[in-house]
Amino acid sequence: MSHIPPARRKITRLRCVQECIKCFKQNLSMPESVCFVAKEVQYYCTQAKVTIKLYSEPQKNNKKAKELTLTPESILFVSGEECCNSHGKWLRVVKFRASPSSNIEVLKEEYWYLMYGNKTSEDTPVIQIVPAKKHSPYLFSWDEIVEQHYALQLREHKSPLPEPDTAAVNLLRQSPPSWSFQHDEVLVQMMAQHMPSDNDHLGSIKNVVESLDVSTSCEDDGPMNLTDNDPDTYWESDGTQGQHWIQLRMKKGTIIKKLCITLCSNDDNYLPSKILVQGGEVDNLKTLGTITPDRINGKQDVVLLSGLTEHYPLIKIRFKECKSGGIDTRVRGIKITATGEKNHGFDKDFFTSENLIRFPLLQSYSKDQLYRRSQVIQRFMVLLDSVLQLLVPSWHTSTSSKNPLAGIRPLLPLSKKRTSLVDTCLKDSANEPPEKPTVYINRRIAMEHRCNPSNDPSCKSSVFIQLYDGLKPRERSAKPLDYRWTHRHDQWWECKFISEGIIDQGGGFRDSLSDLAEELCPSTVDSPIPLPYFIRAPNQEQEDGNVNTDVFIPNSTCTDKDKYIWIGQLMGACFRGRENLVLTLSSFVWKKLIGESVSWSRDYLTVDSLTTKLIDDLEKMDAVTFRSASRSWSLTLANGVTVILKMDESGNPLGLKYENREEYCEKVKEARMKEFDDQISYIRCGLLQVIPPAVLDLLTWQEVESRVCGDPKISLEALKKSTHYDEVEETDERIKYMWEALKKFTNEDRSKFIKFVTGRRRLPASIFVTSGKSDAIDSLPESSTCANMLYLPFYSSAKLAEERIRYAVYNCVAIDTDMHPQDD
Repeated sequence: MSHIPPARRKITRLRCVQECIKCFKQNLSMPESVCFVAKEVQYYCTQAKVTIKLYSEPQKNNKKAKELTLTPESILFVSGEECCNSHGKWLRVVKFRASPSSNIEVLKEEYWYLMYGNKTSEDTPVIQIVPAKKHSPYLFSWDEIVEQHYALQLREHKSPLPEPDTAAVNLLRQSPPSWSFQHDEVLVQMMAQHMPSDNDHLGSIKNVVESLDVSTSCEDDGPMNLTDNDPDTYWESDGTQGQHWIQLRMKKGTIIKKLCITLCSNDDNYLPSKILVQGGEVDNLKTLGTITPDRINGKQDVVLLSGLTEHYPLIKIRFKECKSGGIDTRVRGIKITATGEKNHGFDKDFFTSENLIRFPLLQSYSKDQLYRRSQVIQRFMVLLDSVLQLLVPSWHTSTSSKNPLAGIRPLLPLSKKRTSLVDTCLKDSANEPPEKPTVYINRRIAMEHRCNPSNDPSCKSSVFIQLYDGLKPRERSAKPLDYRWTHRHDQWWECKFISEGIIDQGGGFRDSLSDLAEELCPSTVDSPIPLPYFIRAPNQEQEDGNVNTDVFIPNSTCTDKDKYIWIGQLMGACFRGRENLVLTLSSFVWKKLIGESVSWSRDYLTVDSLTTKLIDDLEKMDAVTFRSASRSWSLTLANGVTVILKMDESGNPLGLKYENREEYCEKVKEARMKEFDDQISYIRCGLLQVIPPAVLDLLTWQEVESRVCGDPKISLEALKKSTHYDEVEETDERIKYMWEALKKFTNEDRSKFIKFVTGRRRLPASIFVTSGKSDAIDSLPESSTCANMLYLPFYSSAKLAEERIRYAVYNCVAIDTDMHPQDD
C-alpha cells in the first residue's frame, strides 16, 4: 500500500492526467504506470476446501480441462493480464501450490479460471478468491503505481514495485495502427451509448452498485441522501401512495450478502410499514421478500435481504404502505454488503461487428485492439474523475483558458463525476425567478410576415420581435430577465394572444417558443426565412447527396448584437429548463459556440461540403489539371458575398498561379471559417450570461445541442405519415420488411435513416420509396437525397433487410460524400 498523503496523491494524479492528455492529443505512447500490468499475482482461497474448474480457453461452453482442489493454504499464481468477455472475468493460471510444504507446480498448458460470472449462481462461483495483497509489501493496483511514479519522493521512501508484464504493458501503451484522437472520440461515443446514466451519488455502495434510481423525490431530499452516510438526511418521495420505489442496478458478478435501509421512528406517517423487495431482469422481476418493519426505535437499520447465493442484475425496493396511511415515504440511508465487488467494464465481446456497425471508423480494428484501448481510456477516466473537481474550481470560471481539459472534451462522456459538477454549477448560479411577465402576441400578422417577409423588413410583426419588445422592462428601475432560474420555473412568460380566446396556462408559452424557433430556422425547405439572424448553409442549396442539407448558420451581414445575445440567453434558459429551442445549426456552429476545436475538412464540411471538397482537391491538384481550371484570387462567402483577396490596378481579382495555390487555399479556409465569428461570439455572450462557462467546458457539442434543442423521438407512426410510395405498393413484401426493420431501429437509427434518404435529421421530411434495381437481391439500399428517394431492393428475409438497411444508413453516408450508393 502506498503511504503517500491524500493531498499529495491528488497532485500525483494531476501530473499524470496532464501527461495523458498530451499523449491522447499527440498520439504518443501512454505512460507506463497507467498501463501497468503485473507479471504475476498470487491468489488465496477463502474457503476450507473447494474444487475449481479450469478451462483451456476463456469460454464457459468449453469442456473443463483441469480441476484443482484448493484450501486456505493453497496459492494460485495468475497472470496480471485479465480477460473479460461475455461470460465474465477470467484469470489465466500459470502456477499452483497446494500447501506451504508442497512444490510449486508450473502449468505447461494455458488454463483459465472464471473468477466472476456475468449471469446467475450457475456462472458465479460460490468461492471468492481474494488477491494476496495483505501478504505482500508490494504495491498492487495500477493507480497506486501511478501515484508512486509521479510522487516526487526520494528513492528510499518509495515502496518496492512489482515486476511488470512488459509485453502486456506495451500492448496497452501503443495505440492501434493508423489510430488518431478521432478514433478515441468515436470509441468513447460507442462506449458512452452503453453506459448506465451518470450517477455520482452512490457513496458507500459504489463498489457494488452501478446506478441508483428512485421513483420520485422532493427537490432538496433527493436520492443522494441515501448514500451520504448521514442518518440526519433522507430521501423523500413525491407522488402517488404505494407507487414509490428505489431501484439498484448491481454490478456484474455481485452477490448480496446483506441489504439494509435506515428508517427513523420520528418520521411518523412517512415511515414505511410494508416493503416489497424484488430481483431479476427489468422484464422478469421476482419477489425476494416482504418486510413489515415493526417497533422502529430512533434511527434503525432494517434488513431487507441477507445471505443470497445468486446474482440479481436489478434490485427493486417497493414501498407499498406507510404508517397511518401516509402518502409519501422517507428513507434515511441504504447499506449493502456483497461479494464479487468488481467492475468488469466493457468486455471483449462488446466490440463485435454488430455493435461496430454504427461506427464505421472502428470496423477495421480487431476486438482485442479495441478492448485494450478501451481499458486505457477507462483508466484515464478514473484518474480524471479523481481530480476533476480541482479542474473546475468555481461555476464562473472557464477551464478552457487555463487548463488542457478542453482538448480532450470528446472523452468526457465517460466521466462519472461531471454530471454532479454540472448540477452543482447550475444550482450555485441560479437566481430566483421573477414575477411572470405578460406579453401580447398577434399571431395573425406574424403568420402574414412569415409568408412574405419582404413586406416588413423591420420584422416587427414576427413573434420573435413581439416577444423581444414585450419582455423589455417597462419601468426604468425594473431589471431585465436574466434567464438563470432552475428547471422548476416552467413558464417564463404568459402570452395574451390578440383576437384569440386562449388562456395561457403553459401551452401558449410553449407555442410562442416554438414559433420563435421556426422563424429563426424554418423547417420547411422552400419557405422564406422571416428573420435576418440565420441563413441556410450552402449545403441546403447543393445537390451532392450531402447529409447536412437541413442546417443553418449565423448571417455574417447581420450585426444586431443585442438580438443575438437574446438568442443565446434563450438557449441557456432551455439548457437549464425543460423547454426546447429547435435551432437546426451546423455542428461547426455548435462546436465554435461552446469552444471546441474545429477543422476544415471534418467540420466546415457540415456547412459547405462542395467548397470544402473543391479546396481540398485544389491543394492536391497537379499542374496540368490546374491549368485547365482558371482560378483567381477571389472567393464567395457562405452568404453569397464575393471577396477579392488580391486585385490588380483596375480592382479586378488577380489570376491564381499554380505555385500560389496552397497560400490561396489557406486564405479561403481562414476567411470561410471565421466568416460569422462575430455573430457566434454574440450568441455565446448571451449563453454565458445564463450558463456558467465551466459547464460548457464539461460537455460535448452534441450534449449541449441535445439540452437546448431536445432529442426528439422519431416514432414509427410519424415516419409512416411522412412516407410515400412510387411504383411500389404499400403491401409489397419489401415495404413490409422495411417497416419491420424500422420498428426495431432505435431513435438514433431512425434519424440516420432520415438522413440517408433526405439529408435531414428530423421530421418533418417527405420520404419517397421506390423499387431498386430489378436484379438486386439482398443488396444495400440506395438513395437520392435530392429527390428524398429510397431505392429498395428485394430481400430474402426481414432480418436481412434490417441488417442491410442499418448498414447502409451508418456506412453509406460518407463524410466526403463519395460512398453514397446513389446521388443525383
